[in-house]
Amino acid sequence: MKYLYLFLFLVVGAAAQAQIGVTLSIKDRFYLLHEPVLATVNVTNLTGHDITFSDTSQYQWFGFRVLGDGDRMVAPRDLNYHLEPLTVKAGATARRSVNLTQLYEMDDVGNYRIAATIYYGGLDKFFLTRPAFIDVSEGRVVWRQVAGVPVGLPGAGQMREFTLLAHQRGESNTLYIRVESKDDGTIYCTYPIGRMFDNTAPQAEFDGGNNLFILHLAGTRAYLLTKVSPNGEFGGQTSYSAPKLRPYLRRTSEGALQIVGGKRDAPVVNPENVPVPKLSDRPPGFPAN
Repeated sequence: MKYLYLFLFLVVGAAAQAQIGVTLSIKDRFYLLHEPVLATVNVTNLTGHDITFSDTSQYQWFGFRVLGDGDRMVAPRDLNYHLEPLTVKAGATARRSVNLTQLYEMDDVGNYRIAATIYYGGLDKFFLTRPAFIDVSEGRVVWRQVAGVPVGLPGAGQMREFTLLAHQRGESNTLYIRVESKDDGTIYCTYPIGRMFDNTAPQAEFDGGNNLFILHLAGTRAYLLTKVSPNGEFGGQTSYSAPKLRPYLRRTSEGALQIVGGKRDAPVVNPENVPVPKLSDRPPGFPAN
């Protein structure tokens, strides 16, 4: 361990002398297994002249050092992960975000220590941020069902497992949806769909196209209806109020679903920052916020 601390000290010291500042921020401390972990990296150029970060034959200019329990090094999903060169003007800051769950094999519950690493070939040095710490755990299963992918959709004929999980985030109990392939175990999505109020069990029903609709209590007399496709795409969310009786989903003779006993309020815009990239997607580059 002392060699690791010495390495971090030397790298941080070099960064200060070179006047290249690198910081890392991760919004939350607690995550559900397979949930996207969005990391934001800021690179500030105080050298007094424009600089360009680019890969060399030996080093990738952008990456992360991810350590699991017992200081276990977590491997990247793609050893040949490549980013286009980035030029940062004198005095400017480049701010970007990536999904660490897509880039690194963070497939186990436990504690993770994460630092961003930036290599600048002009000085032949790596610059490491201060570490960020996150805890990854599995939620409590509240509902689970297997359904097939209909004809006309990608993966037609394959089977998907839909799971609703309750996960404690701070003082709130949050409801999550996960969609997984029963054929090869691919995780198509894991994301929160809202607060789970009073631990009231949600209602989940499929329509004729095997889209999943989830109706759950999110506040006092306040309900959320969420749609998720067989391939994990977020299909929208609408809020409902029910001052007297609890609303419920009813299937029509045509296979459609309708809500009974609730008053529609308004669509919810980007709840809980979803939709999110799926693990089945190709890892993103270094996209701008």
